[in-house]
Amino acid sequence: MESFFERQERLSWWRQEVLQSARIMVVGAGALGNETLKNLALLGARRMLVVDQDDISPSNLSRTVLFQPADIGRRKAQVAAERTQALCRDTGGTVRALDADLVWDVGLGVFRRMDVILGCVDNDEARLAINRAARAVGVPWINAGMHELTGSVTSFSGEAGACFECAVTPDQVADAQSRYDSCEQVRRRYMVEDRLPTIQVTSALTSALQVQEALKVLHGEPVNFGVRYVYNGHTHGFHAIQLPYDPHCLAHGRLGPVMELPVGVDTSLRQTLDVLEERFGRGVTVHLGRRYIRRIACRQCGRPLLVQRPAHRLYDDELVCADCPSPAVFAISEALPPVATADSYIEIITCFTGDTFGGAPMTAEDEQRTLRQLGLPPLHILMVEDQQGRRWSCELTGDVATVLGDWGAETPAASCG
Repeated sequence: MESFFERQERLSWWRQEVLQSARIMVVGAGALGNETLKNLALLGARRMLVVDQDDISPSNLSRTVLFQPADIGRRKAQVAAERTQALCRDTGGTVRALDADLVWDVGLGVFRRMDVILGCVDNDEARLAINRAARAVGVPWINAGMHELTGSVTSFSGEAGACFECAVTPDQVADAQSRYDSCEQVRRRYMVEDRLPTIQVTSALTSALQVQEALKVLHGEPVNFGVRYVYNGHTHGFHAIQLPYDPHCLAHGRLGPVMELPVGVDTSLRQTLDVLEERFGRGVTVHLGRRYIRRIACRQCGRPLLVQRPAHRLYDDELVCADCPSPAVFAISEALPPVATADSYIEIITCFTGDTFGGAPMTAEDEQRTLRQLGLPPLHILMVEDQQGRRWSCELTGDVATVLGDWGAETPAASCG
């Protein structure tokens, strides 16, 4: 029987087994993501992870090949994974869905296990998050964007050269920050969605260029990293823009060798610290990278309110005091900083006044909270420091089967060395 892939296998450099074994993350399951998943499935990719956090809306149906009218209201990631799985020409693989906020709910260990990451998102906060995560673990990623009849594609190395953040503009920074309240840096509940004008043809063209770049990356073919390729559908012009390299860019931080821990996000903080003490000795410090809010207090009447939630899961409309006759808002009055120590002491920061009360005891209740309750995503990588100031990158490897199934347990693509 003739192979499904007979025509592409005629390319002199093509190796179908490379695509079959590749681990590919597609972030965003809208118009671009649908096209990209469809292309990968028809090419013979077998292991794909679809990341999205939105519902399917009526406007998606005219721009997506994987969604049907009966899917309205269902979650994009799940439906896209199901339909991509059915479309796969190579039946030996698995397409998995991750219904999650890319910025806060996708662990670095997920990125570490990919061979390439394809960004099909429509906002700069997500692009900046992908860029930092991919660079931290040394995995290449390819950004795609579109507006009206114009599409652009840029490949970024996971190791060197210009990255997305090197060329970020003040407007893009403002766009990334617009999701948060400017005072307390909690989320905005209601935002007017900025829907960019575009058509199906633009997403098809842009996705084709993005997937072609991914194929070159996976096969080790020459790729011009850090060059933005722009197609203008009005003029049929095609031009390349070399992005600047900023040697001081904050996104260029790279993790050291990753140590895998037999714990996951449903392990308590106390249990995690005990495991780390066994590895690194007494007095280790864990950099959680999240703020956990214990209490807030009204700026006007002083009424306290117990929150006990990560800051990124607190919304601006929850800071309005119902007891005050005139509009008044709460301020964060007591928070655990993004650092936990194994000697059962932690700082409590009064964020509103800027005062710091060092050495306040961590409560037994704090110690028994799980890492998930403290705001960490599954398969995340923690920064751990011992009393001599030595640091390690420690992965919550206990989550790998839950997030990635059978193919997640393989040796990660990036060594993070």
